[in-house]
Amino acid sequence: MFLQVVYKMLSFAIKKIQKSLPLFFVLLISAPVFVPYTHAEEEVWTYEMQPGDHIWKIAHELLTDWRSWQEVARFNSVQNDKLMAAGTVLRIPTSMIRERNADIQLIEVSGPVSLIRQNAETVPLSEAQSVIAGDLIKTGSQGSALIRFEDDTQVLLSQESELLINKASVIGSKKNVIDINVLLEDGEAEIRANPQKIPGSRFIIETPSAFATTRGTVYRVRATKDTTAAEVLQGKIQIANTRGSTQVKQTFGTLASKNKPPQKPQALLKAPNLPELGTIRYLPARLSWNKVPQALNYRSQIAPSQTFEALLLDQLGEATKMNLPATLADGTYWLKVKAVDSKGLQGLDSIQSFTVDARPFPPLIQAPLSKTPVYTGDVEFSWAKPENVENFQFQLAKNETFAEILIDNPTVQAQSLTVPIIEAGQYFWRVTSVSHTGKVGPVGHTNTIQVRPTPPTPELKAPATSDTELTLAWQKDEIAQTYEVQLAKDSDFKELVAGQTVQISEASFPRPVSGDYYMRVRGIDADNYAGGWTAPQKIEVPVKSYMPAFIWTILSIAILL
Repeated sequence: MFLQVVYKMLSFAIKKIQKSLPLFFVLLISAPVFVPYTHAEEEVWTYEMQPGDHIWKIAHELLTDWRSWQEVARFNSVQNDKLMAAGTVLRIPTSMIRERNADIQLIEVSGPVSLIRQNAETVPLSEAQSVIAGDLIKTGSQGSALIRFEDDTQVLLSQESELLINKASVIGSKKNVIDINVLLEDGEAEIRANPQKIPGSRFIIETPSAFATTRGTVYRVRATKDTTAAEVLQGKIQIANTRGSTQVKQTFGTLASKNKPPQKPQALLKAPNLPELGTIRYLPARLSWNKVPQALNYRSQIAPSQTFEALLLDQLGEATKMNLPATLADGTYWLKVKAVDSKGLQGLDSIQSFTVDARPFPPLIQAPLSKTPVYTGDVEFSWAKPENVENFQFQLAKNETFAEILIDNPTVQAQSLTVPIIEAGQYFWRVTSVSHTGKVGPVGHTNTIQVRPTPPTPELKAPATSDTELTLAWQKDEIAQTYEVQLAKDSDFKELVAGQTVQISEASFPRPVSGDYYMRVRGIDADNYAGGWTAPQKIEVPVKSYMPAFIWTILSIAILL
């Protein structure tokens, strides 16, 4: 009896199993099958485990299908997933990663910059311009561009550079891990990578001869078709190519060339000592600094902010000085200088702020000049007119400090003023510009004249613009050894009338035909280093005589009648 009951139960079970076999196979086929990972050549993405991480948690955050965690474990030869310590580096096939395109913005543009899409379309630049993978950003002479990625990684592209955005992806759903890859085809980039130090994020910058990998660093990379230079300011980077790799720590730099492993890192040159710059009242100006031992060149840059998000001026040269052009607007600026060694590695930065308050510019003096004979009686003073000047302040004194002012006229409308001088002797005079808004510019340069007694027999005074010459003068520069002067018909100096190099702070030209002209000058020091041009100033050469025109007018009328 017992055996019969057992037989019936087994028969019932077998029938149930037979009926369930089709469903079993369907479930077997549809369920995920975890087999050892076999696509060994597929690109992988790495993640460094943090305290409190577990492979299950990472799978939920980073993978397209969290159930693939066992496959990741097998791919990394994990024997016990419960014993995985912080710092363990997981290699994950990119095909398993959950990712989306990261947001990229071109947030600062200075000078000539262009954005070229993959289809060769050049995109007009605007504030907060969006950038996508495949875009090429090019900067021209004195141009710069600041690119910001979604994790606040920033790349400052210097002048005459080309940067291609290869990839920028956000990995996972919550961590905001970002994976960035860019190609610096030529030029220079300064990178502030992963400032929030988000675990797992990485930044790779490729060049024609090497690539650098970092996860939270401030560094510079320069590239040509054959060489790569890298300098680390904060953190550390890994520089590698097909011939080898090296790790570069903070305040060190290295060079990499095609077909050669990266060189052993070396310490960067120390930062130059910059003087206190304060307020600069006269443009053009010249900034200078002390030499740095073992430096062959110096890199100097001007920016409108301490973060150097945009570069207004960028210079590389042997001189320990930099010109500030007359075109630099009034405002606060920052100067950054670094020394460059014999290998071309750029050293540590030295930064100093300064203010420009130079407008309106003081006028250049036309007459009388220091060597011009001047006699008691009515003396005519004349000067050029800088741009955006409404009127002038004229002062005449008996001493160079202007403690004893004889004439103080604050509202001279014209470019000349006639002043009676009764006593012979030495006098000092200056003219200060006033803008249309009433802003008084830097005090005009001091000029000296020696007034002689009027001789018994009347003698003609020598004007600045004689029948044969046009004479110009300017403030003497104690550094300049010579001066280059130009006279033109236009303020852009494309239509030059005359030019010459002189050793004193005045120059005479053959008198041009009557009309308006523009004059500018720059100093050249003992090192043959040319300073910046002064801002153009307008000069009027009057008609010598209206009599010929009057005669021709009378004759024309007579002929017509």
